[in-house]
Amino acid sequence: MQLVPRQRNMLRAIWRAGQLSRRDLHEATGVRPNTVGSDVAVLLAQHILRECRSTISGRGRPQVPLEIDPNHRHIVGLAIRPGYIESGQLNLLGHLSTQNRIKTSADPAETVNALRESLRKSVNDLTLAIGVSSPGFVDSNRGALLSGSAVAGSGPLNLQAAYKSAGSVPILLENDMHALAARWLLTHLAEPHEDVLLVYYEDGQLGSALLVNGRPNRGCVVGANELGHTRFPVETDICFCGHMGCLERICSTPFLLRNSRALGMLGERAARFNGTDTAMKRMLDLLAMGFANAVNFTRVNRLVLVSELNRHAQFVQYLTTAIRAHVLGEIKDRVRLDFWDQPAARSAETAGWLALASFYYEGWNDPAATEPPQ
Repeated sequence: MQLVPRQRNMLRAIWRAGQLSRRDLHEATGVRPNTVGSDVAVLLAQHILRECRSTISGRGRPQVPLEIDPNHRHIVGLAIRPGYIESGQLNLLGHLSTQNRIKTSADPAETVNALRESLRKSVNDLTLAIGVSSPGFVDSNRGALLSGSAVAGSGPLNLQAAYKSAGSVPILLENDMHALAARWLLTHLAEPHEDVLLVYYEDGQLGSALLVNGRPNRGCVVGANELGHTRFPVETDICFCGHMGCLERICSTPFLLRNSRALGMLGERAARFNGTDTAMKRMLDLLAMGFANAVNFTRVNRLVLVSELNRHAQFVQYLTTAIRAHVLGEIKDRVRLDFWDQPAARSAETAGWLALASFYYEGWNDPAATEPPQ
């Protein structure tokens, strides 16, 4: 279904508020009451909105609240990962209803066939849009994976043959960090005009996405902003990029074991961290330096750190203090530092939020757009 910008504005206003009447929509968006009525009628007919029990507020006709319909239309999310493709259906509030996984091999043809099968099983007449995420670099316009762990050694992989299984349903192919940024943008009701650096980090993994005016930074090729491959002159395991000292190799259990006789995985050591684990302090100091350097370079409004490791209070406190110590004074008091312990950051569920962001924010995924999404 094609929406016009004012309809997206109405939907986003209802998304934020939960419920709004037609009069509320007129006041929130400035759209004329008759036009609000016409647009609402279209969205009701498409089962995107639904009416709730009416309320009486003073004199006049009772106000009928409207809300996003969670029971009819849906979004499909597909995550292409090394060795498998995960699919899921989400309602228009972002709640996951079904989830499936198909194993793949290193054979590119098998990946295309698995994607085709996933689309065939997940897409039907009630599907509004499809979000497809993958690590590495992608060509969103041509529907191709250019490089990354999901296509390691096989070179560019064109997905157009699989897309045919979706029929006329629009497909949005993005890097998986852009999918995570879309999920954060909607779940945290963020201001779309802000510049945000979002960093996902776990044991041996570190990815980032830069939102400029609330929209993914694309540069010369669509991919994550490769903060994980920022290198330091320290000894680590060799990264898959072929180098030593990458930040995502520093953020790992092998790095801790290399620098300490203490045993335990990164997650275990983060849970019991009390400031005495010297190897953990070394790792956090280097992470903080890398994150702060990125903030100093981009001058973002927010730095959002995403990890299940954020559930450990003393770990987060040490990291926060170390980051603040390295951020330039003019920036330190202006940048906001947020921690988000979002699980399943690179799942089909998160891939679905790509389509949701494009549904609620006009032009969110449009590489040609220059204004903040409206």
